[in-house]
Parts: sequence; C-alpha cells; structure tokens
Amino acid sequence: MAHGSRGTVILLVLVAVTAVAMIIPAAVGFTLREHESARAFLYSAALLGSFTALIYLANKSRRPKDRLISHPFFVLSAAYVILPLLMAIPLTEAVPGLRFADAWFEMLSGFTTTGATVLDGVLDGAVPRSVHLWRGITGWLGGLFVLVYVIAILAPMNMGGFEVLAVRNERRMAGPALSKQLMIDYSTGATPDDTLQRLRLQIGLIAPLYAGFTLLLWVALSMAGNPPLVALILAMSALSTSGIVPGAGWEVAPLTGVTEALLAGFLLLGLSRTFWLAGAREHGARLNLRQIEIAFAAVLLVGLCALFVLTYAFHGEGGGMSTFARELWSVVFNGLSFLTTTGFISSGTDLQDGFFAGPAGIVLLGLALIGGGVATTAGGLKLMRVFALMWQARYELEHLVHPAGVGGDGAHMRGLRTEGAFSAWLFLLIFILGLGVVMAALTVLGTTMEDALTYAVAALTTTGPLVHIAGSVSLTWSELGDAQRAVLGAGMVLGRLEFLLLLSVLWPRS
Repeated sequence: MAHGSRGTVILLVLVAVTAVAMIIPAAVGFTLREHESARAFLYSAALLGSFTALIYLANKSRRPKDRLISHPFFVLSAAYVILPLLMAIPLTEAVPGLRFADAWFEMLSGFTTTGATVLDGVLDGAVPRSVHLWRGITGWLGGLFVLVYVIAILAPMNMGGFEVLAVRNERRMAGPALSKQLMIDYSTGATPDDTLQRLRLQIGLIAPLYAGFTLLLWVALSMAGNPPLVALILAMSALSTSGIVPGAGWEVAPLTGVTEALLAGFLLLGLSRTFWLAGAREHGARLNLRQIEIAFAAVLLVGLCALFVLTYAFHGEGGGMSTFARELWSVVFNGLSFLTTTGFISSGTDLQDGFFAGPAGIVLLGLALIGGGVATTAGGLKLMRVFALMWQARYELEHLVHPAGVGGDGAHMRGLRTEGAFSAWLFLLIFILGLGVVMAALTVLGTTMEDALTYAVAALTTTGPLVHIAGSVSLTWSELGDAQRAVLGAGMVLGRLEFLLLLSVLWPRS
C-alpha cells in the first residue's frame, strides 16, 4: 500500500471513517429507543468495517503501480461516487419504505454539503431522529473532507481558488516547479512521495479546529434552549455549510432568536480561510489577500441591506421599529447564509409577502453563485474570483478614460487583475458551460426552464435549500424523478470538485 496505491489508501481510510461514524447514530438510536434504526446503523458499520479490513489485507502485499487513475480528480470523484452509496445502506433499513435511490441522493447531497433532502415527500411518518443525526454527520464529514483536500491537494496544484492568488513573482519561481509539475506527475502516473504526508499533516491541523468549533457551537446552541440533538445537527450543518436541519416532528423550531445570531457568527468561517489557522499556516508565504474576501462580502451584505431599506421605505406597510429591525435581521441572516452556500432560512422570512418573496428570491440565487471564500467549505464561484473580475473591469474602464495611464496597485494587485482575472474568467466560462449542460439535461427530462435554472444553480453551488426560496414558487427536491436527480447529483459532484481540476486531466501540460 505504498505510493502507487495512494488512491486506494485514501478510499479505504474514508470507508473506515464512514464505518466508525455510523456507530454514533447507532448509539443515539439505542438511547432514544429507536432500536430498528440503531440496529441498521450498527450492522452497516460492522459490514463496512469488515469490508475495509478485507480490502486492506488483500492489498497489503500488492506491488504498487502508477496509473492515470491516481490523479486527484479520479480519486476525489471515486470518493463522491462510492461513499454516498455506502452511507445510504443503513437508511433503507432505518426508514421503512425508503428506496435506495432516494437514500443515495440524500447521502450524496449531504456529503457534497448541498443539503438537498427528499425525505419530506417520500414518507408518510416521521423520520427517526438517528437518521436526521446521520444526515448531519454526513454533511459534517463532507465539509471536513473538502477542507483537507483543498489545502493538501488542490492548493499545491494552484486549483480550488488558489490559482487566483498566484502572482507573477510566485509563478516565475514556484509555478513551473510545483503546480505544473504536480499536474504532470499526477496525469502521467509519476507519484509524488509527499501526497499522503500532506494529507496527514492537514488532517492533524484542520480536524481539531473543525471539531473544536463544532463543539463550541453545539454547547452555545444548547445553552440557547435548543434540544441537544437539534443543537448538534445545526452546529455540524453550520460548520460544513450544508444547511441540513432536522425534519418534522421536533418539538422546538431550530432557527429562532439567539440561535440565528450564533449560527451567523460561525457562518463567517465560510467567508475566508483567515479563520482556519491551519490553512494560513500552510500557505503563509502566499498573498495576504484573505482580508479582501471579508471586505467584499461585507460590501455585498451592506448593499443588500441598503436595497432592503429602500424597498421598505417605499413599499413598507409600517409596524414600527421592531418590525423593521426583525425584517432587516432576516435579510442579513439570509444574505450571509446563502453567500456561504449554507441555505439556512431565517424564521422571520415571509415567503409570501416579504423581501425575498416571489421573483425577488433571485437575489439569493446571485449570492449563492458568488459563493464563499477560497479553501472554505462554501461552494459557488468564490469571492476572490468575482473580486478579481471586478478589479480587472475597473482597470479596463480606467484605461478607456485614460489610455496613456499606467496601472499601479502594486505587484500583488497587478497579479490579481492579470493572471488572477484570467483564471477567474476561465473558471466562470466553464461554470456557465456546466450550468447550461445541466439545465439542458433537466429541460429534456421535462423540467421547465425557470425551474431547471433554480435546480441547476442549487446543485452546482451546493446550496440545496435555494430551491425553496429562489424561484417564483417554492420547489422541492422530492418532486423530481430519478433521472433528474441523477443529473443534479452529477452537478453537485462537479460543483464540489472544481471544474478547473477536470481541465488539469484533459490538458495536464497547459
């Protein structure tokens, strides 16, 4: 199981972690006297554990071979294909009447941190609480998986948003020697010796912070009056930006009052990797542009608030300062939630006559398209890519006014609006192409154009709750057919893996 079988090692570790994680809902199920669902998780954990041990023993003495499938795109794609299938095994036993196709889609949306659910439309009775906990765990594991592979695998390849931050000086010195060489090595089968070492290092740096933040938020939400299990699911959803919330049958509504304020504080982690000290420590020599992400997000949220104030001033129905403050907070919370591609919807949001009612929900769709920060669990285009495009557009407009002018900005900002803007533009074109392909497939399968746009954006930006609020009418994932869900599932995986990583497979030397 040496270097050449690095992909096998990664997949086996992920399956083993999945097996261990299933013990948690099993224990909770036995505690809550949900014996059938608890046994389903316990037996599935034993099955996956035995399977992992057998595969490990079978490959322990196997001679390693370097192959094209060791490229990160194939390894990560295999993880998103295999793990949701394994995660879905206990669901079909824990929830009577649940089809395996529905369970697979539920787990895929959880592991990609999309948070799309079909459990609201395929069942007559309440879903066991241990199943909702498992949904939260899969989303939490998916968020941790994203943080680790972005820093350990994509960053050295100048992928995952880091390509925007590679300035001229870095590219002259480190680019050909590191980023391009890694892509050539992966595509030709030459296996870098430090891949597993970097993964182990980043897990050791990121996992304690990730778990610590989750524990802190869990305690805070419990102190705010939420049931411990509800608080745990919300904490895991906020840290992973999956937006998974407990379903029907819970005694306390999860998003109210202090709960929303606590969630909003931890959603800031999705705006910049500044808060993830592990990522800053690994790439401290790179550009110190992380503050731009926070500032740009603040500008977007302030602009959203200004738009709400103008709308309220001309079309508000009164109600005093308390009503205005409550609606303003719901606008801020929803804006932050969808900008980080989480998808929490404030309890003060009026989906019938409120600020985001009807076609106005497209504002949240735009925020989800922009997405969060580089090397965070948030999806979308990323704040730095959008800022790089806007910065270059500003320079081009200035050049039209003053053709003989010479751009200043310093080396870092010049790199951002040249190489960075080019990389951002390339990613935007590929993203639009992928969006068009997904929309075309959904339209062929019978979805209307407007609904296809909403579903496609929700999948590619990994913002499942977007379908409930972004369109002129509220949509649900359970109303889709199996073929439509398969198309959207592929969109979730592509949106999570970054389109530029696929280009490194097709053109490894460019």
